[in-house]
This record gives sequence, C-alpha cells and structure tokens, in this order.
Amino acid sequence: MRKTSPCAKKYIKESGAAVVIFIFLITLTISILVAQNLSVTGLRFDRERRTALALAEAKTALIGWSASQNTPGILPCPEDVSLIGTPNEGSSKSSCNSLPSMGRLPWKTLGIGDLRDGNGDKLWYVISNGFRASPINLNSLSQLTVDNQQQAAVAIIFSPGLALEGQNRSAANSTNVHYYLDLINSSGNNGFVTKGQADHFNDQLKVITKNDLFKVVNFRILGEIRGDSSQGLNRYFSSYGNYPFADVNFDGDADNNQLIGAPSYNGSLLANSLFFSTQKKQMLVNNGWTSLVQYSLNEDRKKVVLILGDQLLVLGSLP
Repeated sequence: MRKTSPCAKKYIKESGAAVVIFIFLITLTISILVAQNLSVTGLRFDRERRTALALAEAKTALIGWSASQNTPGILPCPEDVSLIGTPNEGSSKSSCNSLPSMGRLPWKTLGIGDLRDGNGDKLWYVISNGFRASPINLNSLSQLTVDNQQQAAVAIIFSPGLALEGQNRSAANSTNVHYYLDLINSSGNNGFVTKGQADHFNDQLKVITKNDLFKVVNFRILGEIRGDSSQGLNRYFSSYGNYPFADVNFDGDADNNQLIGAPSYNGSLLANSLFFSTQKKQMLVNNGWTSLVQYSLNEDRKKVVLILGDQLLVLGSLP
C-alpha cells in the first residue's frame, strides 16, 4: 500500500481547511443577504401598517365629525394653507366653492393631531360636490368616480407614497398636489384611480362611500327625532302618554288617526309640539330629513318604529 507523502498530507489538510472557510463565507453571505431582505421587508410592512392605520383613523374621524355637525353629512374643506406655521395649522378652509375640492387633510379641525402615513407624509383629501351646504340628506349624490365607477365616493383620503421621479417634495412644494399624487389623482377633476404602473403610481386611497357616511348620519337623525327629556318623541311621550300620529302629507303636522307616514316635527293636531329647539327643527326641515323617515305606530300609540335607510329604531313597549 502506497503511503501518502508528508507534502501531500499537508496539501490535503490545507485544501480541506480552505473548503470549510469557503463554505463558511458562502453561508455568512447568504445569511447577511437574507437578514437584509428580511429587514427591508419588515420595514416595508411596518410602513404599510402605519399607513393603513393612518388612513383608517382619518376616515373614522371624518365620518364622526360629519355626523356631529349642525348639518349632518357636511364634510370639512381641505386644510387652509394660509395657516401653515401658525397655531391654527391643520384647520380647514372656511369655504371651498371650487368642487371637487382637494388639499391636505384638515387634521386640526378633525381633532386627530398631525396625522402622517408610514412614510412620514401628510395625508391628502378630496370631497365631492353636494356635501358642503344644506340640503344634505340620504338622497344627496356622491360625485367622485373611482376606477371608472360613477358616484363611488363622497370623499377620498390619500397617502401619497414615496416620491416618484419628478416629484420634488421640497418645502416650497409641500402644498402642491402634483408633487404628491400620481396620474389623474392630481388633476383636480372628479375621476380617481387606485392603481397604475409601479414606476408611475404608488398612491394609496381610502374611499368614503355614501353608505359609509350615512350609516352613521342616519343614526344621528333618528336619535334627534327620538329626542330626550327636553324635546322630540321622548318629551312628547312623557308629556302625553303616547306618541303623535303620523304626518301623511309632509306638512310637519301629525294627521289625526294616521298610524303610518312620516314623523311630524310639530307634533299633533291635539298637542301641536314636539318641543324641538329652533336649531333642531331647522336641521331636520332644511335638509329634508323628516320626509325620508318611515314612521309607524301601533293602535294605542305607545310604540313607534322609525326607519331611515338601513337603520331602525323602536320606541315604546314591545308587543
């Protein structure tokens, strides 16, 4: 049997060590690349998560703000850029007659703080025509088109994404929509899109549909008609022991012996008052709400059912 020479043994030993080192370096390189990839992926997911949370918070705040106003359903104008750098920065403009009106989200008016997306950018916002002044009610039509779907939104909130080529987001351009939103989203027209080629589009949109808005607003309206100890149906019942007849001709007066119709805002012919304050009565009447509410009584008028859109409210004892 042939013996291995000392030189050969040394070569084999050194070659084996080199292979081990080579494998170690390859493994280390792969581990670094995987770690970097996981880090980048994690950062991207975190940005997307923070953006999604910011858009959701803005949507909730806008709907809540709208439902709480003297004209429920009204939406705030975008941010008043003349107030930037002042204590009132983030407040909405007092008027925005050029509709649809687009600008930055009026975070101070909404009471949500200086809300940012996952990239640290301010959110943008557009509102539809028809949601700035009375009359606003369930019949108001949304005017914004999304991905060619007509009447798709009453408002849209935007996260602008990272700056694309040509979008110089310097301080001087901070309120210029063309440096933030992409494709037709920055055009100032009624039409918007949610997708486009990756190198030309990275906006993220949160749409507020008419149903989103009025699902909450309708509940507010029914609550106002229900009232409390000082006004509305609750006050009427506590005063007379029953609920007023229905209004069948929409003149505001309850019509004697009528059990199905609309809620009166005056009361009944025998007791002509629901005790509504002037402000509450104007809110209901000026926006045409009472004729949209279905109002039905049982025979003894101790139970009433109110229906508005997909919201139902029952007052009085159940059968």
